[in-house]
Amino acid sequence: MLSLFQEINTAFPWFFTGVFFVSGAIVGSFLNVCIFRIPAGESVVVPGSHCACGKPIPLWLNVPVLAWLFLRGKAACCGRKISLRYPAVELLTAVVFAALWHYFAWQIAVPAMVFVAFAIVLAFIDWDTMYLPDCVNAPFVLAGLFCAAAFPQLSGEETVFGSLFASLIGLGVGSMTAYWFRYFASLVFRREAMGEGDVILLGGIGAFLGWQGALFSFFFSSFIGLFAVLMMRIFSKKKRAATEDGEGECGSALPLGPWLLIAAAVYFVCGQKIIEAFFCFVGNV
Repeated sequence: MLSLFQEINTAFPWFFTGVFFVSGAIVGSFLNVCIFRIPAGESVVVPGSHCACGKPIPLWLNVPVLAWLFLRGKAACCGRKISLRYPAVELLTAVVFAALWHYFAWQIAVPAMVFVAFAIVLAFIDWDTMYLPDCVNAPFVLAGLFCAAAFPQLSGEETVFGSLFASLIGLGVGSMTAYWFRYFASLVFRREAMGEGDVILLGGIGAFLGWQGALFSFFFSSFIGLFAVLMMRIFSKKKRAATEDGEGECGSALPLGPWLLIAAAVYFVCGQKIIEAFFCFVGNV
């Protein structure tokens, strides 16, 4: 079966890329459901897809991305505006799934797809609610351990997805790094500097990417977050603070989860090269 699969992939290299693009769009549609329903404490299974007005959405009007374009961003039943986020998440998932399959070996692409699916849900929920739910965070950690066991290293210790032992080490290093930073930062600033969900999240990143990926994500996320804050302040001049001290949408209260996950994605793509370039630069100074 595997040999037949490889023969088809060799003869028609873009066929499975297209398959995973479509599959990614479908998965993205489900991720939208998770992002919306989990913070509200609702089931992601029942009821089926429905409009904000409560009417069920028929299957032919629930096709990822295309349905939003066909309806011009408005619900067919009541005319309410459909957020651009829905097709954006579907398209993002589709493109990433297709790219992973096309550019990486399947032993790397498959666990990376699992990571991406969890990352999208966690990042958007954290952005919306400043909260990382355990019902997603805990399976994220378990998925990292499972992928490490099911998809062992291809070669050497530098492979992103390593053995189960390396995954357990990454889980420990990631969670302990975040825990002790949270503990000492809270003592210094006399307020909670990092949520418990972020501790579990960094542990999950370590379970997927190993201890190097966890540490890289922890430190590099600070630069990503700082850059994002600067861009938000530059391009959101009209968004001012709603409170008297001047903190609002562009204030200091921003979630850490999205930056950790973006940093983890950067590590997966080119983290080793960035680390090598950094130490080369330090060595030449």
